[in-house]
Amino acid sequence: MGPVETNIAGVRDGRLQLAIILPPLKANALEELRFEELLTARVCLAVSCAHPFARRQSVSLADAAREPFIGLTHEEYPRYLEYLNAIFARVNDKPRLVEEHDGWSGVFSAVAAGTGVALTSDAFNYVFNDRIKCLRLTPEPKRVAIGIITRKGKLGPAAEKFCQCAKEAFVAIR
Repeated sequence: MGPVETNIAGVRDGRLQLAIILPPLKANALEELRFEELLTARVCLAVSCAHPFARRQSVSLADAAREPFIGLTHEEYPRYLEYLNAIFARVNDKPRLVEEHDGWSGVFSAVAAGTGVALTSDAFNYVFNDRIKCLRLTPEPKRVAIGIITRKGKLGPAAEKFCQCAKEAFVAIR
C-alpha cells in the first residue's frame, strides 16, 4: 500500500484526522470522506538541461512518450503509474519506465544525470536546479489537485486550525 492509500485508510479508520494528498483518479476512492482542494498543479515533463528537449518551451505528449522514463516505484507509489497511464492514454506510443526510485529526490537526480525524463508537476519547481528544466506538455493534461481529506462531520479544534492554516499557506503560493 502506497503513502496515499495509507493516508486515506488512516483518515477513514480514525487513526488520522486529516491528510494532504493528490486524490486517486477513481471517483469513488474518497467515498465517505471530505476532500477540499488547496491548489491545482500543472503536469509537466522534467528533462535534463542537456536533453535536446531542453531548448523547447513545450513538448508534445507523443514526443515525450518515446523518451525513456524515470518513475516512482510501483509498490510504494501505485498512483504514479495510474497518472502516467491516464495522461498518455490517447497517445499511440506508451512511456517506457527504465528506472524506478522510492522518492522524488532519486527521480530528479536520475533526470539531472540524463538517464531519462519524468512526469512531474510545477509544484516541484522549487527543487529544480540549473540541471533540470520543466516543460509544458501539449495537449496540456488536466491539472492535478492537491488537497486535504478529512472524515465528514465536525473536526476537532486542532484539525480545524490546521486546515485553516493550510488553506492560508496554499493561497499564498498559488
